[in-house]
Amino acid sequence: MTPVPRALAALACATGLLLTTPALASAADLVHTDPARDVRSGTIDGDLLRPAPAERRVDIRRVEVSHGAEALVVRFRTRGALPGTKVFLGARVRTPSATFDLTYLDFFGESGVSMSRGVDDVACEGLTATPEGRVVTFVVPSSCLGSPAWVRVGVGAAQMRHQRMVADDGFSRRQIGDDLHLSKRIARG
Repeated sequence: MTPVPRALAALACATGLLLTTPALASAADLVHTDPARDVRSGTIDGDLLRPAPAERRVDIRRVEVSHGAEALVVRFRTRGALPGTKVFLGARVRTPSATFDLTYLDFFGESGVSMSRGVDDVACEGLTATPEGRVVTFVVPSSCLGSPAWVRVGVGAAQMRHQRMVADDGFSRRQIGDDLHLSKRIARG
C-alpha cells in the first residue's frame, strides 16, 4: 500500500471513530417520536376506544429519556399546551428489580408529584415533576430507583372532561390500557 492510500485509510478510521464517539457517549439517552393525533377518548369507567385526533393538549409527540449516574430524567412534549387542571401526567420506570410509577396530578386545586412501587408510596427526596407549556419533565434521583444498570420507560398523559377522559400513551398508537407501553432498555451512562 502506498503512503497516500495508507494516509486515507488512517483518516477514514479516525473520522469513523470521531463520528461514533458521541453516539457511544450518549448510549444512556433515548429520543422517541410518537405519532400525532393518536389520542383516545372514552368514559371514566370504560375503555378508551374512540380516536380523538383533534385533541392537542395531551397528544404526546416527543419523549426524551436520559439515564445518568445521578438521576433519571424523563421529558415529554405534547402537540398543544398542557391542560392546567384535571390532568394526569405519568411515567412508568421498569428496572431489573422493580417497577415504579411517577405521577403528576392536578385535580380540585391540588397538584403534586408522587412515586409508587405497586400500591406502596415511595419516599424520594429530590423527585420533581415540572409541567410548563407543552413540556413536562420528571427528575428522579437514581438512588430512589436503586441505581439500576438499565431502565425501560413509558409515559402517558390524560385529562378529565366531565364524565369523559382523553389520553395518550407516548409509546403506542393503539388503545390505551392500564399498562403504559415501555421503551427499549436504556443503559445507565
